[in-house]
Amino acid sequence: MSTDTPHPGPRPITKTPAEITASINPSPRRRLAIILSFPLLILLAVPFWWYTTSIKRLPLPESRISALEDANYTAPRAHILFTADSSAFPTPPPGRRQFDTKDILRSLGKEVTKGVDGIFAKQKPSERDVRQWDLVYEGDKEAIGTTLRVHIRTWEYANSSFPLEPYVQLPETGLMTSGIPAGTLVLPVHPDQVGDRNLKLHYKIALINSILSVYPPRPPEIPLRALKYTPNITLSFVLLNEDATHGDYVHSWDIEGTIKNHFLPHLEALRPIFNFTIESQILYHAPLSFEPSYSEIPGGERDKALDATVDVVNSMPDHNQKVSMEAAVKVMEDERGNKGWMIDREQMKIFVNSEKWSLDSGSTNNPVLRFLLYVPSTRHRPMRLAVPDSAQAFLLPQFGGVVILNAPFASFQSHSYHLSCIALAPAFHLFTQHLYSLLALPSLPYTPNKLHLPPPPSPFHRPSSLMQPLSPWQVHQVLLARLEENFQEGKKTLKGIVRLVRKIGEMKVGEGVRDTVLGAVIRLEKVQQSANLTALQAFVLARDAVELANKAFFDPSMMGLLYFPDEHKFAVYTPLFAPIAVPLIIGLLRELLSRRKRGKAVEYTEKCQSGHVMLDEIQEGAVHGTATSQVDINEKEKTMESSGGSLSDNSPLRTIRSRVIHE
Repeated sequence: MSTDTPHPGPRPITKTPAEITASINPSPRRRLAIILSFPLLILLAVPFWWYTTSIKRLPLPESRISALEDANYTAPRAHILFTADSSAFPTPPPGRRQFDTKDILRSLGKEVTKGVDGIFAKQKPSERDVRQWDLVYEGDKEAIGTTLRVHIRTWEYANSSFPLEPYVQLPETGLMTSGIPAGTLVLPVHPDQVGDRNLKLHYKIALINSILSVYPPRPPEIPLRALKYTPNITLSFVLLNEDATHGDYVHSWDIEGTIKNHFLPHLEALRPIFNFTIESQILYHAPLSFEPSYSEIPGGERDKALDATVDVVNSMPDHNQKVSMEAAVKVMEDERGNKGWMIDREQMKIFVNSEKWSLDSGSTNNPVLRFLLYVPSTRHRPMRLAVPDSAQAFLLPQFGGVVILNAPFASFQSHSYHLSCIALAPAFHLFTQHLYSLLALPSLPYTPNKLHLPPPPSPFHRPSSLMQPLSPWQVHQVLLARLEENFQEGKKTLKGIVRLVRKIGEMKVGEGVRDTVLGAVIRLEKVQQSANLTALQAFVLARDAVELANKAFFDPSMMGLLYFPDEHKFAVYTPLFAPIAVPLIIGLLRELLSRRKRGKAVEYTEKCQSGHVMLDEIQEGAVHGTATSQVDINEKEKTMESSGGSLSDNSPLRTIRSRVIHE
């Protein structure tokens, strides 16, 4: 008989499914609190989000910017120092008063300014010019620091006949300069002319014509081919060999000496306006992106090629000159000497092969003006431009210039050669002209009876073939032209900032942007009232104003929302919050509906319970013989109906009512 205790069976389930579900799930109140905690957390984060995403928009000086836009620009007045040799005026006869040279100059200066104003007064009112300069004299405080000078010089080498021949003094020194500062407008008068009775009239005419030539009433316009003003510019000189593998290529050049002779004198005068950086390189493989056409070379072009041959051969070492000259003559006498590879105007536009030429300057982000000296290979020699009576060079607007240098010989003994300063002189003379065009530098207007070429520094020297450096008169015109350009550019940029801030309502305008804009406005207002400023001072103010305006326009805090409109905000926030918000909203709605149903169920239960209590009271009264009247039953019935209950025909209360009525 087994003594093992019997294994107890499974415990009976004593809870209903509703009770089990209620024990597992949280209570309705707790569930509602959990659901509401998420939107509550979002609401608590709203102040932090509002603080971190709030946009600070400080007011800009819009009224002052509008006043700048409506106001007219007035160029600053210049002071011209007027001097003369004491011997440039006749000596009065005995018994008459002897005037000082300064007094005579003041009287003559008044006549000159009066004559210039009279010329402008005859112009149409809509096109009338205004004199923007005054004559000052030694000893005046306005003469301190002025660079514009006019001097009447007694000179024995001057033309002894009228009219006078004014010129601008060269920077060279010699017997002919007499210590006159470079850039001075000189009126030479021969000693024999000093006693002329109409000398004062000749002085007046020569001064008016020459001053209006070197100081026109309006600054020169900046053409489209010129580079837009920027304070820092890089000048890149590149020597390009089309293909050094074919031989007869340039392996070196005297670039430092050539730049020193041809470019530095011009760049030195522009130091107050531009900051130049110079770099150079040699490329040994620079193929063209097209094939030039082979055709006849005009006779004049062959003569130029022969002259270039002689110049380059003369620049070579002595032991190579004889062989080189023989080879050059052989080439020029060859039948190919009458033909050449021609570059037409359309090919000039695509001459620079940017894909295969490494011209980019990685050392700077400044604008670069490139001066390219191109040496064709032996297969494409001689190379010419198909433009009648033109030098072998062309200008690329806002880019630089190109000069074609054909190797003047085909030497079988030397496959490479060096270019000296003499050989580079013609090319760099053209590069200097390109520099003047690309920077909008004015040239002196040499015109008969107004302005003449300067004499050589010595009667024993020929005039220099190099372009003369910029005179103070030319630099002053550059200052005025760039001053007006910067003034207009500054106003345009400030107006663009105001228009941009108005258009984009959520663009941030912080203290940094506001102060930068205000600084630009203050500088432009000073330029507008530049009566007491020099041209250089006004130019510096306008340059700084443009720099500040551009700094404000491209400020990162402003540019952040420039390309971020409201549509982008919805595109960013919708994928982020939609997956979170939809379940929360649905869960909250379900919980509210469930809570509402539970409330109705509780209310219904309470009503039913109150109905059963009244029913029990009536039944108890009937059993015990309690006097129950029709009035009591009616009152109970009304009480249940008023509490929301309903009585059907077969309800217990109606049954008892029928029994009472029957009894």
